Amino acid sequence: MATIFLNSHRAKSGVLDGQKLPDDYVLLCKFFDCGIIDRTRSLDIGFDAQVLDEIPAFDPGFTATYAEISRRKGDAIMGEAIERNLRVQVLWSGGIDSTVALIALTESRYFAEAKGRVEVLLSMDSINEYPLFFHQFIHGKLNYTFIHPPITNHFADDALIVTGEHGDQLFGSDKLLPMIVNGLAQLNYEDCLPIYATNKFGDPSTGPRLLRYLEPLIESCPKPIVSAFDLFWWLNLSIKWQQVTLRLPIFTFQEDVSDLAERFRHFFREDDFQQWAFHQHETRPVTRLSDYKAIAKKYIFSHTGDPDYRNEKSKEPSLKHVIIDRKNQGSSRYRVSMKTDYKPLVETFHRKFKNQKIS
Repeated sequence: MATIFLNSHRAKSGVLDGQKLPDDYVLLCKFFDCGIIDRTRSLDIGFDAQVLDEIPAFDPGFTATYAEISRRKGDAIMGEAIERNLRVQVLWSGGIDSTVALIALTESRYFAEAKGRVEVLLSMDSINEYPLFFHQFIHGKLNYTFIHPPITNHFADDALIVTGEHGDQLFGSDKLLPMIVNGLAQLNYEDCLPIYATNKFGDPSTGPRLLRYLEPLIESCPKPIVSAFDLFWWLNLSIKWQQVTLRLPIFTFQEDVSDLAERFRHFFREDDFQQWAFHQHETRPVTRLSDYKAIAKKYIFSHTGDPDYRNEKSKEPSLKHVIIDRKNQGSSRYRVSMKTDYKPLVETFHRKFKNQKIS
């Protein structure tokens, strides 16, 4: 069976299924902090992997807007819930992507019929991240459940589970945020990547190694990769996408996650959103943090009329607060992989061995 998921710790260990992974693959996993499944199939990753979502071929005639695709996706999810007689659990973090998803569901043409099916899962961090939205558009208007981490304990057996996952992959990468501030994101990627890699690893040889290894991946992009912003966006879209698809079902630690994975509806896991991202290529790079995901924030503004969120809100790492109960996790860390049988293989180890290569 082919592998469809490996988490960061599994990849950084350098071993999968008892076999040594290529050194350059492990270096890239450490560089991008994820277990890589290459959707372009252009890299030597050292193991048999199955791609779940093919990267769509670039369509030069594509014209749909972000708002149009969002409305269609909201209709599709709510219509499916009615057709399959399922509830809809929405994982709302207060961040940009999950707020877009929740708005699209509430603006669906099926919402009046299906409103009673909707349950918003949120935490105190969610409210803190966007208090105005909670008070004006959730409290007293939608069913919601206040959750304590891990959020994976709250997934229902009779619900479509809606997340804002893959929104980051459309716009860039959270790794770009400090580089937007210091201007490195606008540099040619061949100049920036060695700086970034040397800072991360303390070894100036890692930058040239990564550039050589990434060459076929960069050439596979349907749009030209010029700046560091371009590169980190393409890495996020092409090599992290599948980990994002599967990480929430897997971290329920169920023996078989096939049914649960089938019921996830990551809002931005959509060919049309990827096409939209390709067509935003020339205008995507930004020089101010407040401009990051500006189109998504404009969509939110059309619903809320909130200029502060539109003008000032920036990306925050929401998921890490709720995916695992950090307080009870203690010193345990996990190396996880999964094949096409959807049965995760989990190895627990002590945190002092975090990312230590297995020899």
